[in-house]
Amino acid sequence: MSTPELLNAIYEELKVIKEELKRLNSKIELIEASLIQEEEVSREEVEELDELSRETRENGIPWEKLKTELGL
Repeated sequence: MSTPELLNAIYEELKVIKEELKRLNSKIELIEASLIQEEEVSREEVEELDELSRETRENGIPWEKLKTELGL
């Protein structure tokens, strides 16, 4: 293979690589956009959530209270 042919083959391969990098970058952006940010939760908040979940497991949620919470 002559030098011009070799350079042309390298150039064509670089174009393919460039397009693949663009495609991968787009996928990375979509993944980053869909990641959920973690939140710091205080010990008090954890305890409150534990208590609420315990009450809900034991008693359920009254329908009228749920409708009020949901704005129905």
